[in-house]
Amino acid sequence: MRHLLSILPAASLFILVAPSPASADQWSDAMISTKLVDFEVIATGSEAKKQIEVKNVYDQPVHIASVGTTCGCSAAALGQNTIGPGESVFVEVQMNTSKFRQRKDSNLVIKFDSPRFVEHRIPITAYIRTDVVFSPGLAQFGEVELGREGTATVNIAYAGRTDWDIVDIRISNPDLKATLAPVSRQGGNVNYKLTVALSPDARQGRLRDLITIVTNDRTNPYVPLMVEGVIVPDIVVTPPTIAVRPLAPGQSTQVRVIVKGKAPFQIEDIDCEGMSDCFKATLDPVAKNLHVVPIEFSAPNRPGKFAEEMFVKITGRPEPLRFQVTGVINN
Repeated sequence: MRHLLSILPAASLFILVAPSPASADQWSDAMISTKLVDFEVIATGSEAKKQIEVKNVYDQPVHIASVGTTCGCSAAALGQNTIGPGESVFVEVQMNTSKFRQRKDSNLVIKFDSPRFVEHRIPITAYIRTDVVFSPGLAQFGEVELGREGTATVNIAYAGRTDWDIVDIRISNPDLKATLAPVSRQGGNVNYKLTVALSPDARQGRLRDLITIVTNDRTNPYVPLMVEGVIVPDIVVTPPTIAVRPLAPGQSTQVRVIVKGKAPFQIEDIDCEGMSDCFKATLDPVAKNLHVVPIEFSAPNRPGKFAEEMFVKITGRPEPLRFQVTGVINN
């Protein structure tokens, strides 16, 4: 009996420290706020993608071993596996609207292997309607040069009711406009050509948005269409980040930045907000395609690491170019 009693406390201790499934769920729930990936009603052939944020709210790195789905009707992809404290990564979920039809339900599975082994599941649902077909599956602009207009066309085909029609195109992005043109109508077969225009005022960077096709179908009046593209600059700064060698307060050094474009341009100024008195750029007033700009940096009496965003003002452009200067000022 004494032997049995001596074992019981150890067993009880084991039960207390062993993590329960509920605590494991709470650990991953704290990083993932999405509870359902709902694509709602989407057209056959359409590009249907959603991004799920995973944010590390802990004080140590988190590693994702894999992402996947439980059905071939959907797929998942992850760009980066390790998430530092305070950082986020995005899992992209995409429906296969070319091979699958009607209601499809599955699960997104995110497997963590450090600092815990946790399998996190999020339900995925979609209804792929068979009467509306997009070709291609999205309005794709590709790469559009900053300041230029972009256009993309999508053919919309419908098969069903003889009185079916598109009554509106809803767009929330002010940089996008759409024009709808009827192509043919024979009985219950209706075809439209949709042209989407991207404004030359669109800001640099990646574009991903949705526009909504509104129909007179009372049951399912809304059909989303994805819009994608990248607005690329015609003038770029290289390198995007310049590392200055360690300096003592009062010491100076010189770095170079290269600014190049497809047509001649003039640089009015290069400056920053936080350490504006520490940087002095020697500018060439002549407009040309390539500028190699020497910048002298004088270290202030402010020991420690620094990272300053620099602004390059181009003549005739309201929006400046940006690059970063980093370094260390020693004691």
